[in-house]
Amino acid sequence: FRRRVRMFPSLVNCCTIDWFHEWPKEALQSVANYFLKSLDMTDKTRDGVVDVCVAMQSSVYQLAGRYQAEAGRFYYVTPTSYLELINAFKGLLGFKRDEVSTYKSRYDVGLDKIISTEKMVGEMQIELEELKPYLKKTAAETADLMVVIDGKSKEAAITEETVSKDAAAASKMSEEAGIMKADAQRDLDKAMPALASAVAALNELKKGDIVEVKAMKTPPNGVILVSKALCWAFEVPPKKIAAPDGRGKVDDYWEPSKKFIWGDPKILERLLDYDKDNIPLEVIAKLNPLETDPEFEPDAIKKGSVAACGICKWVRAMIVYDSVAKMVGPKKEQLRQAEESLGISMAALSEKQIMLKEVQDNLAKLVADLTAAKQKKEDLQKQYEVCSKRLVTAEKLISGLGGEKSRWTSSSEVLGAQYDNLTGDVLISSGIVAYLGTFLAKYRHESVTSWIDLMKSAQVPSSKSFLLRKVIGEDVVIRQWVIDKLPNDQLSIDNALILSRSRRWPLMIDPQLQANKWIRNWKGANLKILRLSMGNYARILEIAIANGNPTLLENIGVHLDPLLEPLLQKAIFKAGSVSMIRLGDATVEYNKDFQLFLTTKLPNPHYAPEVCVQVTLLNFMVTPDGLQDQMLGYLVALEEPEVEKKRQSLVVESAQSKAQLKEIEDRILYLLSVSTGNILDDDELISTLANSKVTSVKIEERVKEQEKTGVLVQQTRDAYIPVAVRCSAMFFVVADLCKVEPTYQYSLEWFIEIYILAIKTAEKPERNLQKRLKCLQDRFIQLAFQKVCDSLFEKHKLMYSLLLTFKSMEVDSELNQEEKGLLLVGGTTGANIRHRPEAQWLVDASWARVSELADLNKGPWVGFSDNFIADIDQWQHIFDSDDPINEKWPRGLKEKMTPLQRSLVLLAVRTDQTIKGLQQIIDAKLGKEFLEPPSFNLDAVYSDSNNCTPLIFVLSSGADPMAELIRLATKVDMLERKAAVSLGQGQGPKAEAAIKEGKEQGMWVILQNCHLSVSWMPRLEAIVEELDPEKLAPEFRLWLSAMPSNEFPVSVLQNGSKMTVEPPKGLKSNLLRAYTGIDEEWFNEAGAVSKDCQKSFRKMLFGLFFFHALIQERCNFGPLGWNIQYQFSEQDRQICADQLKIFLQESDPIIPYKALCYTCSECNYGGRVTDADDRVTISKIVTDYYCSDMLREEYKFSPSGTYYAPKFTTKEGYIDYIKSLPINQDPEVFGLHSNANLTCAINEVMSMLSTANSMQGTGGGGEGGKSSDEILAEMSAKYLSEIAKPFDIEAASAKYSVNYHESLNTVLNQEMLRFNKLIVRVRDSLADVGKAVKGLVVMDANLDEVATGILRNTRPGYWMKVSFPSLKPLSSYVADLVARLTFFAHWYKEGHPPVYWISGFFFTQSFLTGVLQNFARKLTLAIDTLGWQYNVLKRSFADQETFTKPETGCYVWGLFMEGARWDDDDGCIAESFPKVLFSDCPYMHWIPVERHKDHTDMDRIYMSPLYKTSERKGVLATTGHSSNRVMTLYFKISENHTGKYWTKRGVAALTSLDT
Repeated sequence: FRRRVRMFPSLVNCCTIDWFHEWPKEALQSVANYFLKSLDMTDKTRDGVVDVCVAMQSSVYQLAGRYQAEAGRFYYVTPTSYLELINAFKGLLGFKRDEVSTYKSRYDVGLDKIISTEKMVGEMQIELEELKPYLKKTAAETADLMVVIDGKSKEAAITEETVSKDAAAASKMSEEAGIMKADAQRDLDKAMPALASAVAALNELKKGDIVEVKAMKTPPNGVILVSKALCWAFEVPPKKIAAPDGRGKVDDYWEPSKKFIWGDPKILERLLDYDKDNIPLEVIAKLNPLETDPEFEPDAIKKGSVAACGICKWVRAMIVYDSVAKMVGPKKEQLRQAEESLGISMAALSEKQIMLKEVQDNLAKLVADLTAAKQKKEDLQKQYEVCSKRLVTAEKLISGLGGEKSRWTSSSEVLGAQYDNLTGDVLISSGIVAYLGTFLAKYRHESVTSWIDLMKSAQVPSSKSFLLRKVIGEDVVIRQWVIDKLPNDQLSIDNALILSRSRRWPLMIDPQLQANKWIRNWKGANLKILRLSMGNYARILEIAIANGNPTLLENIGVHLDPLLEPLLQKAIFKAGSVSMIRLGDATVEYNKDFQLFLTTKLPNPHYAPEVCVQVTLLNFMVTPDGLQDQMLGYLVALEEPEVEKKRQSLVVESAQSKAQLKEIEDRILYLLSVSTGNILDDDELISTLANSKVTSVKIEERVKEQEKTGVLVQQTRDAYIPVAVRCSAMFFVVADLCKVEPTYQYSLEWFIEIYILAIKTAEKPERNLQKRLKCLQDRFIQLAFQKVCDSLFEKHKLMYSLLLTFKSMEVDSELNQEEKGLLLVGGTTGANIRHRPEAQWLVDASWARVSELADLNKGPWVGFSDNFIADIDQWQHIFDSDDPINEKWPRGLKEKMTPLQRSLVLLAVRTDQTIKGLQQIIDAKLGKEFLEPPSFNLDAVYSDSNNCTPLIFVLSSGADPMAELIRLATKVDMLERKAAVSLGQGQGPKAEAAIKEGKEQGMWVILQNCHLSVSWMPRLEAIVEELDPEKLAPEFRLWLSAMPSNEFPVSVLQNGSKMTVEPPKGLKSNLLRAYTGIDEEWFNEAGAVSKDCQKSFRKMLFGLFFFHALIQERCNFGPLGWNIQYQFSEQDRQICADQLKIFLQESDPIIPYKALCYTCSECNYGGRVTDADDRVTISKIVTDYYCSDMLREEYKFSPSGTYYAPKFTTKEGYIDYIKSLPINQDPEVFGLHSNANLTCAINEVMSMLSTANSMQGTGGGGEGGKSSDEILAEMSAKYLSEIAKPFDIEAASAKYSVNYHESLNTVLNQEMLRFNKLIVRVRDSLADVGKAVKGLVVMDANLDEVATGILRNTRPGYWMKVSFPSLKPLSSYVADLVARLTFFAHWYKEGHPPVYWISGFFFTQSFLTGVLQNFARKLTLAIDTLGWQYNVLKRSFADQETFTKPETGCYVWGLFMEGARWDDDDGCIAESFPKVLFSDCPYMHWIPVERHKDHTDMDRIYMSPLYKTSERKGVLATTGHSSNRVMTLYFKISENHTGKYWTKRGVAALTSLDT
């Protein structure tokens, strides 16, 4: 982001930038509480789950930092990841609860059925025994009863006949009575309507209607008339009152009626129950007149009262009824008499019928008893049969399911415990699904272990041990996955489970195409396979989404197509009732069956945080267990084909059998769970169970046989496991080579091809398996070495052999990891160093390594440092020896040590000889052939290639494979059928057209410099992937050349044949290549203008070629040769050769040496030389070959006289001379000291060890060693305690204020400021590393760099951004920093020192300027007129106890010389002592002087550059100062040497060493 902001300032100017940091703990808890509140769990458990979720998020955040630090892999944890954890937990918990409870319920139901059936069996057996006698007794009783019933039936028949006659007579009488009754009823029916109407009227009356009448004060006449009628009907006497005219008294019926009639609450009931059949005559006589009274009409009375109206109707009905009753009365009497006669007859008949009924009832009872007896007999018989049948069925059921009882009981108990622990187990599973897919197995295991502890501490119920496949996996499904080529290791199975349970689409890191192969087999023909490079992939994807086809999107890069974003986010919306999704400009119907799988071949992709949250990242990189299983399969298939074939069929058959058993069990449990009633009566169920059991028994027998066969097969396979283990281990060495160079990419498929080739070509001893296994292992490692070496640069081949050796030792448990780790870090880790003995030859770096070896304190290292001091003289003999590895070592150590231990001793004592020690390690384990990489053979590579495999030249600077390629083309008759395209801007279409033509016509297509066309590389990848051998001409070949580049397609590198092309090594090879490449005609014609000219030309041409070879080979000596490693090309040499020819021919007989030197050193070769000191060097070297001495026959190029320009001869003569030269050259030919070989050897071994160390993971300690966390905690605390706190700048400014006459005050303050910036960064980062180890802070990128530096003993780049230049390992760097701080602290405390430690300054130039400024101000001189004089003091000067500040200038110390030494006796520089690479300079007195008064003899001095580090090269700052070069020192030289001599020696002064 910072880089982007700097590139686009408008982001800051025009935008508001919000910084989103990691969510605090409170926010995480709040979110978890909100989402989990609806879950069915106790509050205590819910609180524990919330705490665990928060801890998970924090732990994975820290784990991602560790992952980056230790494995160099990036993963980002965001709040979205946290939400995914919670959602996954909610979904999985509900699903698993339902699943487990369902399974447990089925088992419990099945067990209940078995137990109840077992109980029923005993009961039924008892019941059957009891039924047998009872059934016999019942049959006898039934027979006796049938005899009795026969007699009783006859008696009943006689009685029935008599009763029938009487019944006929009674019936006739009954008919006559009926006629009479009907006649009377007709008369009654006439009166009944009136009566019914009256009753209805009464029913309609309410209590209120009666009360209303009673309440009348002056009732109407109709009411009074009704009241009078009621009083007559109920015989209520009237009350005598005075007559209205006052004459006498009259009857008043109103008051009595109010009291006895209207006041009676039951008046309506009395009316309804009135005895209408017995109305007294006097009453009816009173009532009859009312029938004709017009005032007594209901309608008239209704006007006065509704109640009175209803009663009026009743009274009238009673009158009518009474008149009818009088007519009907006689008839009723006749009817009564007839009925009495009928009654008598019926009574007699009834008695006879009763007698008959008794007889019939008795008979019926007997018949019923017979029927019951028969039914009872039948029931008993049926019960007996059912019971017998049930008993048989029960026995079948028990025998069928009896064996399941214990297993189902166990399964039910397990499921019960599992259900109780589901909360914790599912939470861990959800954490794995949400977070851990991208992590390697080690990190997953650590996280899961810590999460289990979290569950315990948070009191969340969970299992004591955890296995993902046991919680969310199904064995049947997993077995099928393995059959579908899923690697059979825990990591891959967990990945598949995460993929199947995650809510997000998976993005699989799959460099070895394992996941790709599995997905293809798993989804079959329905799978759509796409790549982003396909032009129509979006359209195909749309169709797949609509049709619900699973889709595999291969070869995903670091950046995803924005088109996929809605799909990754599952942004599905509804259009009506249809699910839709937007894909680019198109809206597509979304099928719920659609599945998306994404894979990338990148071994270590760095995906942005937004990608990490959109997909589920799954690391499908090959694991040791998975690869070992694959390797074993291939090996047994070739060695024991029948066994492997049987194993594969067993795997499939076993999986099918177990799947069938699972289906049968599920079917049985389902049937048992849904059965109702008595299970023994369900014939269909019992039949199904019986058939299922028969099938399951057969399958179980088959499974047992398969298991037996499997054991035999496994025994055969086990014999081959050692080969599979060793060979699979080697893959990880090969795969890790990509960390060294991006072009070192090898696919698993290619590796397996090598493995199979080794199996086929290994020696086959007869009837000796162990020898065969040994041959297989040796042959494979040999082939892996040879094939990989073709694609390695020369400098990495020995390292590769060493890594193969270490891996072989590790497989054989022969490798001490502590010793190996110490070797790879260069022998020092920063541990405390013991007191150094007084031995001038023993440098600090060597003693530090000896001290660290003693710290191992095992085996030969016990007391090693003490013994070393005791034997110091013998060790010096080893140090001085030219072949220390073959010398006798003190105390017989060499014989007691392993080759690895001997290498550690050599690294400490004679670092330059460590390569030989490493070679001994390789030789002892693998053999000498691994020390001699096979020579490159282009013909062999071509013969092994095919038309769809690209052939890739990996170039180094100055290398050009075209000449070799043309030679091969000529040999195979393809010279005229090749097309070469040099890639660059705009050349992509041309290259594509050439490939198209080449495929059709069978041509060679050569694409040069592919690294220059980065944008076209994806298209090249697509073209290579589309190559189909059946559609290509067999002669077609695609040749590619490129420098190492991260942009080169990984898939092309993995599937292609790689060949490294490097310039020739050594003077001899260089010269030979130069002369073999000369055109014969050009060589003969050059300088032909005269004989002398031609002789001069050939002499000087040889000198030019030798000069070219020499300046190239000087690069091998590092900064001694050139400050910057230039790559001079053959074109430079050819241009100089053409110029030499032109100059000599045109100026004959005069040879323009100066012009030739200028064009060569300043124009042609010098155009590449950017360092000023290197320009001086090359200009001096060229004068050795472009000089008049060159024409003398006795002129030699080296003191040894081995190298010279031969006499005038032909091209073949020069080649013959060159072939006679030694293969290896000594440093003297380059003008270097013999110690330069030591420097070269040390640089080589340290570079190789450093490179090998960079390939190692930083996590975990070795065998018996400390873990990385322990090391980090210990070393960070140690360094933090050693480094002082920042200087008090205010106090320093006050004490050393700005002073015109003392500029060094300002220098001191500035230095303190610079160091403070460094101190703060160093101390803060060390403190934070200690906290990060404890989990208190997050390990960010900067802390990761510091942690890596501590573990690898390398300087962190985070520190070096604000540090002084240094090449020291971390331990030495800290010690150097402490010394510098001590120097300035002493200066601050004691005042300006009399002698300055020149190496201690941060910015040395400021000190030099301060001294000059003091001198200039003191003498009032212009500072730009001043220079320096350098007096080297006698070494005895350092022996003074106290020093006095000089009058002028300053005393300095702390310088070192490389390439030479200071001769104290002669007062000049001299040759270095053997094996002493750096020598310290004596104290010096640097004196400012006006330049015009400086009388130094420049011919007798060597102008030595002074650098801060031995790297020498630096970067120019805006101030004009180099970041490394300080100044030029003048050292006196002897009469025997010149400045040119020391220039070629590469002599320089340094302020700091590398150790």
